[in-house]
Formats: sequence, structure tokens, C-alpha cells
Amino acid sequence: MKFCLGTVQLGLKYGINNQIKRQPTKNEGYEILQTAYEAGIKYLDTASAYGTAEELIGESGILDNGTVHVITKPDARKHSGLADEVKKSLEKLKQEYIDGLLLHDAPNYYDKQQMSELLEIKENGLAMHIGVSVYEPKDAVRIAADGVVDYIQIPYSVFDQRLDHTDFFQMVKKNKIKVFARSCFLQGLILMEPNVIPRHLKEAEAYVERYRSILRTYEFSVAEAAMLFSYTHPDIYKVVFGVDTAEQLKTNLAVAKKAEQFPKCRQALAGITDGISEHILNPGLWEV
Repeated sequence: MKFCLGTVQLGLKYGINNQIKRQPTKNEGYEILQTAYEAGIKYLDTASAYGTAEELIGESGILDNGTVHVITKPDARKHSGLADEVKKSLEKLKQEYIDGLLLHDAPNYYDKQQMSELLEIKENGLAMHIGVSVYEPKDAVRIAADGVVDYIQIPYSVFDQRLDHTDFFQMVKKNKIKVFARSCFLQGLILMEPNVIPRHLKEAEAYVERYRSILRTYEFSVAEAAMLFSYTHPDIYKVVFGVDTAEQLKTNLAVAKKAEQFPKCRQALAGITDGISEHILNPGLWEV
């Protein structure tokens, strides 16, 4: 199963296309985690900054038998040291160690003190793998070339194909780094009808229309094609995505069965948003 369940939705109200217009309840969160487990999803992506997500995962018991791996990120705003932050996460998750610990962004990676602490955490067995979540292609390329980390989490979608125009994927393969791709739906923007896209993201309207126009030739829905574009990339280890409901999760999981039928559609979608501005590709730049 090439999926990793993102859990930001379980701890916060998240995304501009949130289907239920609220954060899931605790029981709804448990149901989502159990559905993921039963479907064979072996990785969960979380962070201390994701509200109550870590507590929910720990309380759910989903990690108890050791077959589900959790990757978390320490709160970059805290200054108590990475080891202390990791121990707080472990307490919430009810675990003695985690599979992966990611720094929140490239500037954290470039900080020698933080990298030293990160390597020490791995050496001490609190995290089996270490890595970094990146936002800019130039950072992804540089970190992949360094070959120091085990995991890199990147933004990648049918709208954000920037790393396909670099040697990033060749370098991660060479350095045996596993790539986790997030934002396949770009926080739901890719799934929106063009006429309901917020005014401050109006530039995206033409790209959404172009995307939908291409899909009329193929038998894939807007959501299916968006997910399969990431899922079928040969050098992406896991596709990270979040959901608001268990039913939404089941729908997304069914998409994997169509992967073998997707190559021609994927080829048609390659490069469709070349030239799109970073303002659209980076939700951190979106106006509230």
C-alpha cells in the first residue's frame, strides 16, 4: 500500500475544501484510523503542531501491535531542544520510539545545532529514521544531494511538478532516501469547481479548467487523477493525504486499483501547470 495517512485533519479544522466544515470528532477520528489500518495503510504522518492529532493516535491504540509506523515533526517554535520535544510526542503517542522524525522545514535542516540533535536522537533510538519536510524545490535538491537524511517529505501534485524538472528523483534513488509526497490535492484546491475558487487564488482558475478539460478525454474523476498522478510516480515511496471522514478515506483508497490504467492520462497531464506562480503552489502564502 503506497499510502501514508496524514493526520492534520484529525487534530485541526484544515483545508479550504473541508467537506464537513469542521474538525472530525474523536470517535470519527478513531474510525478513520481503524479504516486505514484495516485497509493496510502502514504509515501515519503527524506533528506536535497538529492540534490533538498525536494524542488521538496514541489513545486509539492503532500503534500497539507495532505494524503501523508513525512519523512526526517537533514544534519548530519551541526552544527546549529536539530531544525534549520528541519525548513529549512519544508520551502523547504512548510509544518508546517512533519510525520517523522530520524537521518542519529546510531552515531547520540548515541549522547545525538542530541537525546535530536530530542525528543524536536517531543514534539514541528515539527515532529509527530522520528527515525533513521541504517546501521549495531548491531545498529538496540540496538535501537529496547531501544524502544525510532517510526521509524527505515534498509537495508534489499534478499542479506542482517542479521537481520533475530537476535531478531530485535521481539523487534520492542514488542516496537511498525515501520520498513522501504530500499535497496531492493541494489542500483541496485542485478538486474545487473553478467558479468557487476564492478570489485571492483566482490565478488557479485557468489551471483547474485546463485540468478538467484534459480529464474529459479519460475515464478518471478530478480526485482520482490528482491522487494517481502522485501515486504512479515510480520514485515516490508514499503518498501522504488526509481525509475528513472514513467514507472519504475508503473512496480514496479505491483509486489505487486504477493505477495500471493511468499512464496515458498521466502523460497528458505532464507539464499542464508549467509557469504557475509559487503563490498558488504554496498554501503558506495563501491569504486567510
